[in-house]
This record gives sequence, structure tokens and C-alpha cells, in this order.
Amino acid sequence: MKKTHGLYTVGGLMMVLFLAACAAAPRGAPTEGPMPSVGGPVEGTWIDATVDGNTVSISLSTVESALNVHFSVPVADRTLDFMAYVLDGTVQVRANACPPCHSRGFALDGTILVCDACATLFDAADGSGIEGACVGYPKADSQYSIENGLITMAVGDLVAAYDDTLVAG
Repeated sequence: MKKTHGLYTVGGLMMVLFLAACAAAPRGAPTEGPMPSVGGPVEGTWIDATVDGNTVSISLSTVESALNVHFSVPVADRTLDFMAYVLDGTVQVRANACPPCHSRGFALDGTILVCDACATLFDAADGSGIEGACVGYPKADSQYSIENGLITMAVGDLVAAYDDTLVAG
């Protein structure tokens, strides 16, 4: 009987230690500033944008359901990439580019954007760099309006946001 009781005690202690280790912060996690969400990052889902003259639109319901979408806009001889995501109930539209590492993708992890290529962290609310190799290239936002279930953006505003992101700042 004593051996069985001892096995249960040791097993219980091992389980407690295991659960405590699982709940601890991961190695290399930042100790200051915003922390990534517990649920993990939301990878960007690539969608098609509708371009009609100087207006670009994407579905609001698609952004709300996916939480983080990426889309491309052809402009003259370039293809510009953007992201739209929901942060604290508000839609954000930003350039989807990390010039030093040539990435065109960011995951949304709570209030943080994480570069798919170099793992640099950016503040999802204002696009500023937090930590990593490419912090000097903040993600510029674009003006938009929401009408009839569509997020609508002017091509000129998108180009300005994209070009601002290409310049160290």
C-alpha cells in the first residue's frame, strides 16, 4: 500500500512540474514590452482585392473572419503587398513589406506583427518596430473607408503607405 501511495505522490509531483514548465514563458521571449498572445499568431490569408480605376476594395467580412489578410495591388510596373487585420475591434491596413529581409508576410500575434522571414516584431497599433533586425522599417498605414461591407482604399494612399515603408524611419 505504501509503494502505491508513493507512486501516486511522485506521479502527481511530476505532473505539476510538467504543467508548470508548459505554462512558463518560452525561451527567447521578450521580457519587456508587449507580449505575444497566448493563442499564438494568426498567419495572413492571401485574398484577391478588387481594383477599379483608382479604388481598391476588399471584403470587410473576410477580414473580420480571417483576422489577418494579405493582398496585392498592381501599380504601374510594380506589385505592392498589403495587410489588413482587426486589432481591438478596429481594422488596420498597412504595407506588407520588410525591405531588409525582403519579406512580404506578417503574422498577427495579439498586438504584435511578426515578420514571416526575420521574426522582427512590430507594434500592430502603429506599425513601429519593437525588436529585431528590421525595426528601422515601420509598417506605414493607409487611409481607408468602410462602405457597404467593403474596405475601400485609394490607390494613391496605398502607394504612399508602401513607399513610406521602404524608407528607414
